[in-house]
Amino acid sequence: MFLSNRPFVALALVIFTLSAPLNAANAQTAVSVDVTPDQLRIMAANSIVNGNPTQGYEMAQALLARDPNDVEALIIRARAARDLGKLTEALSTARKAWFGAQNASERFGASMVMAQTLSTNGAKTRAQLWLRRAAQNAPSEEFKQVAVRDFRYVQRTNPWSTELSFSASPSSNINNGSTRTTTRLFDLPFEFQLSGTARALSGVQYNAGIATRYRLSESERAQNDLLLRLDHRTYTMSSEAKTLAPNAKGSDFAFSSAALSYIRRGFTGAGSDLPYQIEITGGRTWYAQQPFMQYARASVTQNYIFRTGSFVFAGLAREKQQSLSARQDADNWGLSAGLRLGLTNKDQLTLSANAKKSNSIDAALDYEQLTLGARYAFARPIAGVSIDMGLSISRKNHETSRFTRSGRQDKTISADVTGVFNQIEYFGFSPSLTLSASQTDSNIGLYESRQFGVRVGIQSSF
Repeated sequence: MFLSNRPFVALALVIFTLSAPLNAANAQTAVSVDVTPDQLRIMAANSIVNGNPTQGYEMAQALLARDPNDVEALIIRARAARDLGKLTEALSTARKAWFGAQNASERFGASMVMAQTLSTNGAKTRAQLWLRRAAQNAPSEEFKQVAVRDFRYVQRTNPWSTELSFSASPSSNINNGSTRTTTRLFDLPFEFQLSGTARALSGVQYNAGIATRYRLSESERAQNDLLLRLDHRTYTMSSEAKTLAPNAKGSDFAFSSAALSYIRRGFTGAGSDLPYQIEITGGRTWYAQQPFMQYARASVTQNYIFRTGSFVFAGLAREKQQSLSARQDADNWGLSAGLRLGLTNKDQLTLSANAKKSNSIDAALDYEQLTLGARYAFARPIAGVSIDMGLSISRKNHETSRFTRSGRQDKTISADVTGVFNQIEYFGFSPSLTLSASQTDSNIGLYESRQFGVRVGIQSSF
């Protein structure tokens, strides 16, 4: 039983004014005094709390004989039926209580007992959905925290975990085009006019994704998961962009990906202060609805926790990319290292460094890159908004380029800030707003770009 009994007793104590008394002897119990329906509801609830679901079930039956639509009696009978292993009856009774509920307290009680029964029956994902309903209808903050606590418990014990993501974001550069109108190429002393699709096109970016995880096994030493990710990104062009590139449409820049990963999280060392992660991934991507490439990647990350909330990490990754389009194949290695600090005010600071080496016969895919990043997350909301922000600086060097003998050198600066509006919540989800900006300077004007974006999305609050 994942739900404590106190909230259920408190719910049973929500008394309705019913004038007609009911003889408790009709409930086939040893009680022989006349009690009101309100008193019998409390007695029935206490019977379940005290480990006598049979008596609670019979009392609830007596109440329902008097009024088949008594929502509190339905909730009590559903809870008792669940404790007695009558799961089908418990589900149907809880569902009837939900549809008959007239107020938040009744909806909370019906959804909680529905979640209990589903969890007992092994349907933990559906139980989580009902716990979100319970949190939405909680008659007080205390009851809401009970639903949130139970949601997290079911989530931890559920082998399946699914996350959906949706966002829309106006962008100044949906195609990663150049901010220049002309550029010098091939070391010639004059400028070439850039085509419309080579220039930065503004519009709106739409993202949709799903990530579903299945836990293969779990022990004190490790967790082993399979993770499936599906993502799609498409665009609509602004009127200005349509003028610059009249023959282009937003779907020409659409990008989709599918990836299946095996992930092992291991816990080693005294007090599990040396957790590690191994990930093996295979995936495929599509560009403009056409196959683009497929890849295989393996990575390992080792952490060292030197105090609560603070750790250092280092990782190694290897990826092979096979082209399914005009793009060439590529192989790359990646190294990463960093530090996360839990500060005394419970804020979090993360510093990271990533190095990448890509090898390909295509000069555009043959490069070395170093990226330094910093992120800061505030523990306490500011004016009801949780704030997380980041800054990164990247340098990329191509020894050769098809456009100049001196190779290609890019420098990119990116910044973003995300706010989650915690005070606006619906079924455990809150809106989020991300502001982002990046600028790339290059010795080849074709690759100079600037981008500003605003992304609106939703995020689970528990």
